Amino acid sequence: MKAGMSDHNKRDALRVPVECKVKIRPLDYGSAYYGVCTDLSVTGLTVVTNYVPRPDEKFDLFVMPPLEGAGPKEPLAVRVKVVRCHQIEQGAMYELGLFILKVIR
Repeated sequence: MKAGMSDHNKRDALRVPVECKVKIRPLDYGSAYYGVCTDLSVTGLTVVTNYVPRPDEKFDLFVMPPLEGAGPKEPLAVRVKVVRCHQIEQGAMYELGLFILKVIR
């Protein structure tokens, strides 16, 4: 078991299916990338994108609020760490499992 992990499965937190656009901002402040958040929990989220991260890469992610509804109008800004990356479309789309390190706003 990795240091800092509890005895519970990492995915024990309730995951809520969503469909929100995201902006990926690498920490080297290079080009931004875009994608879609497909589920969200208190500890992490899943994003589908054409961005291919390095293993364990950290970056800032901005989750845009849904267009409809009475919720917040500002994006959720978080610093995340890549925990998995699966190719879902040959050379084009990847599913990223991201762990939330810090809520920026």
